[in-house]
Amino acid sequence: MKTVFIFLLVLFADFAQAQDLFHNHLYAADLVMRHRDKIKLTDQQATTIKEIHSKNAGEFSTLKWDLEEATSTLKDLVDNPKVSLDAVEKQMDLVLSLENQLKKLQLATLVIIKNELTEVQQQQLDETKSMGGATNVIGYGTNQSSNKNQSIRIVDSNAGKDNPLFLLIEDGKEKIVENPADIHPDSIESVSVLKGPNAVKKYGEKGKNGVVVITLKQ
Repeated sequence: MKTVFIFLLVLFADFAQAQDLFHNHLYAADLVMRHRDKIKLTDQQATTIKEIHSKNAGEFSTLKWDLEEATSTLKDLVDNPKVSLDAVEKQMDLVLSLENQLKKLQLATLVIIKNELTEVQQQQLDETKSMGGATNVIGYGTNQSSNKNQSIRIVDSNAGKDNPLFLLIEDGKEKIVENPADIHPDSIESVSVLKGPNAVKKYGEKGKNGVVVITLKQ
């Protein structure tokens, strides 16, 4: 059993993979509308996409608030001097359930929007994203990777050789992090994870146990 317990309230591994899926294949309403002239979006397409976005935005916000509250409660439970395993597991189930509902709503919205676009329009948006124009791919008005409900909580009971490699990116520069717990959650822009062969290929032997890349806000 590993002696290092890394507790990421965003469940960064699963979220990073989901975010890659959304980023590579789907398009948020604000991305489409921002480039409506470039992709020659019709008035009918614009009206439909606005209706889809408006219909789901309220439910999205409600789920997001509920998730933030549930996550905060879970953090408080873990911070207690004596932690009730039963209470933590029950609260974690709630967090996972809300997160799952949120992702399903996001995915459903993005899929419906994609189906409103022609293949040519989708290719044009893909080109825009590849040139760095893909902010706000997920969500309603904010980049999902910078939501306040995302924070890092790291408990290191006994640093061991099986620790992942933590890297910090600040102002475009990358450096190894010796103590990730010192990083203030509010300063984090995004968290991504590399595992297995991909981590070793990019970072060599240091990445054999996985790599956690923490990007700070500008």
